[in-house]
Amino acid sequence: MSASKGFGAESLNDGPVSFSRNRNAAAKPALSNGEFLRQSCSTMKIAIGPRNHEDCPHGVTAQRYAPDDAAALATAISAAYRQVYGNAHVMDNERSAELEAQFCNGELNVRDFVRGLAKSSFYRSRFFEGVAPQRGIELNLKHLLGRPPINQAEMSAHIALLADRGHDAVVDFIVDGAEYAEVFGDDVVPYTRSFTSAAGIPNNSFANMAALERGFAISDSAVGSSSQLSNVLARGTSAYIALPSGARGASGGASPSGGVRFAPKKRTSSDGGDSTPIRNDAYVGFGLGQREQEVFQRCPADTADQINGLIRATYRQVMGNPHLMESERAMSAESKFAEGYLSTRELVRAIALSPEYSRRFFECNAPYRFVELNFKHLLGRAPGSQAELSEHIQILANDGYEAEINSYLDSTEYQSTFGEDTVPYMRILSEQGRSQVAFNRHLSLAEGYAASDAVTNSSSLVTSVATNSVPSGWRSTTVRANRNGAVAGSPSATTKRFRIVVQAQPRGGRQRTPNASYLVNGKDMTSQMKYIHARGGRIVSISEVM
Repeated sequence: MSASKGFGAESLNDGPVSFSRNRNAAAKPALSNGEFLRQSCSTMKIAIGPRNHEDCPHGVTAQRYAPDDAAALATAISAAYRQVYGNAHVMDNERSAELEAQFCNGELNVRDFVRGLAKSSFYRSRFFEGVAPQRGIELNLKHLLGRPPINQAEMSAHIALLADRGHDAVVDFIVDGAEYAEVFGDDVVPYTRSFTSAAGIPNNSFANMAALERGFAISDSAVGSSSQLSNVLARGTSAYIALPSGARGASGGASPSGGVRFAPKKRTSSDGGDSTPIRNDAYVGFGLGQREQEVFQRCPADTADQINGLIRATYRQVMGNPHLMESERAMSAESKFAEGYLSTRELVRAIALSPEYSRRFFECNAPYRFVELNFKHLLGRAPGSQAELSEHIQILANDGYEAEINSYLDSTEYQSTFGEDTVPYMRILSEQGRSQVAFNRHLSLAEGYAASDAVTNSSSLVTSVATNSVPSGWRSTTVRANRNGAVAGSPSATTKRFRIVVQAQPRGGRQRTPNASYLVNGKDMTSQMKYIHARGGRIVSISEVM
């Protein structure tokens, strides 16, 4: 594997992506120097591929004229989103449907489509409003010109333009510039070009671009809101980049070429060498529940034991995984719920308005901490934005404690998600309309099976929400032994612990695996066995762990 692949320097496509239709309309008069340069470059057939021919097979350019070619059009749209939005995962409701329609109808060329994406509300919220000015400029140059800032003078000029005329003026300045017209023209989607020795780009741009790019799976909105190149541009030096693990050997010791290889990662041990459960859900590893999120809902034919289970689940969710004494429970609300006079939503309301909830989370916590815990307990998620958090802070300050609690339970979101009969649960998986950073914020609030929300009284997300960035320290979250969540010697089969021993997958199989054993509880037995069989593993034995 080459080093460039490890840095994310190799594109998903074989060459620069372009799309053009045969336009028979006469050229419009140039109203600016940038428009004149673009028309001149188009007339001379400039900007139809990369400048160094080694990037193109057989020395030809990567321009592909494909009128009415739906596949080429879809490829151009996908490449534009990936480049301009910084390798972000864009939900359907975050796409620019109007721009796509105009582009598909021939009303916009690639250059104007890229310009529209860079001026969209999605781009502004992620790369202008939620980041520092220098960070926004270095991302603008990366997304629209495929390179980092060359020097501090260029950065200062764009900062001055941003302060004087705003974000849209910076986008127009870049897209209407001579460099964009010469390199990309009207029909080529911008691409990363600093990993090769392009004309006019200094050699230190490789290191600076690697510091911005990071790799294939990194989104620009997840790196942070502060500039990555401010120090090196001010000092006129190159950025320090760490060689990715994919560019090195897979085993320990020195490589034949003299490079240092990483030592093999040792398996973590929680019980005599057994590995933690391996499967592709987001819950067990972070202590957020079982492999499948349990949903408790009241039904007309529920028995007394099932109703008691619903009450326990409600206390565990609303009170933040507490240990409650009998005197701390809302016995009147429990009795009315058991007799059918209260719905599940009203039981949740009664517990959240109880003196015990107020004593644990309102009287001894900072307002920001109280509000973020209300989001977790009553809506099953972390706050989504500073505006949402500020709205509830104002409700708390102006209307009081009871109005703040009722604002969640009477909201449209609560009704559409949980309704009248479902106990709120932690909604950590991706949902339409929620950003990906919600996963990391939820990890800062849910710390594991044994954690209680009453332990910490300071806000965990005030900086993350204010700067629209990932919470600090989320990368160090590890799988802990107490997150296996199984009970030894339990009388119930669903809560017993079992050890599954798996034989190594033979050579030539679909996926080779070493001998391994997994500790699982009875509830997760079926999903674990499905995972083992899907990988081609062979189960040798299953035994109960006492």
